[in-house]
Amino acid sequence: MRRVGTIRSGPRAVSIAGPSGPPAARNARAALRAGGSVAALAIAVGASGSLHAADFLGVHADFLGFRAEASYTTDDNVTRAPSGDALRDRILGVRASASAAIPVSTRTRAVVQGFAGTQRFGTYTGLSNTFIGAQGDFAFRSSSEFGAATYGAFVRTAKEAYESDLRDGYRHAFGVTVIKPATDRIQFFGALARNISDGRSAVFDARNVSVRGSVDWSLGRWDTLFLGLERRSGDSVSTVSRNDPIRTLGFVNTATPNIIQDDAFTDTARDAYRLKASTLLATLGYNRAFGEGQALDISWRRAQSSVQNAVAPLSGSDLRYTVNQISVAYLGRF
Repeated sequence: MRRVGTIRSGPRAVSIAGPSGPPAARNARAALRAGGSVAALAIAVGASGSLHAADFLGVHADFLGFRAEASYTTDDNVTRAPSGDALRDRILGVRASASAAIPVSTRTRAVVQGFAGTQRFGTYTGLSNTFIGAQGDFAFRSSSEFGAATYGAFVRTAKEAYESDLRDGYRHAFGVTVIKPATDRIQFFGALARNISDGRSAVFDARNVSVRGSVDWSLGRWDTLFLGLERRSGDSVSTVSRNDPIRTLGFVNTATPNIIQDDAFTDTARDAYRLKASTLLATLGYNRAFGEGQALDISWRRAQSSVQNAVAPLSGSDLRYTVNQISVAYLGRF
């Protein structure tokens, strides 16, 4: 069971499978460029309005407060490409959120959350993006006993705007979750989700299903280790240069007609290919809390993706890629 001091980050900001980043909405760019402080203010106003509306309708809602996250991530393959086309970059991220809980019964409740943030890439700035979205969760606990599991369902949607054009659009997800304490120090989490992205270019219209599980192990009042595994099946986007004619032909034969020149990269001509793939992800991390409202989160993530139904002159192994991310994040709750 998680100690009181722990704060864990929300969904990881940097997508490690599929497109180099989530697609976003072009027409929101001007509004979203304002940055984290304006986004946080917008969330605050929205959260306050939601509570007044709920009271007016006779529904009691408890404001759960604000959360903020600032992160630094190194990524050794932002192109999600096989060896030889993998490009490394550094990403700064900021995310702010506000949430409120609506009790439904003694064993069920709903939680609504608004969030906004930005990711800034150091070298390949076309991947930099800003996002704003909302999430709703419904949770049910079968009993008040310590070992009782909590079951949930969620739906999330976000609008995202990139420095480049083709990825702009929306990202949606929905699924079910379960949280189960094993002891007062160990807690398990599982989720089944459907992920949908809708980009300006059809190449970045991706659909996949993910199954993931994780375990948190509390080492004491302030320290927690966490381990996660995830399997994704469905669409994945790789960006590859044209410097190897045989490999280029293999990508073209496998991905046609889902191919477009990627405008996020300007160093040389690189094409984005939407492919069917199976991806395995692993996360290992450490969380150190400082008091009741602050924490430092350090994690390593690795993904290995294998393309399905590869077409000659290449095989599936020729189209395989790996990604390693190391992240440090400061987390605050207010």
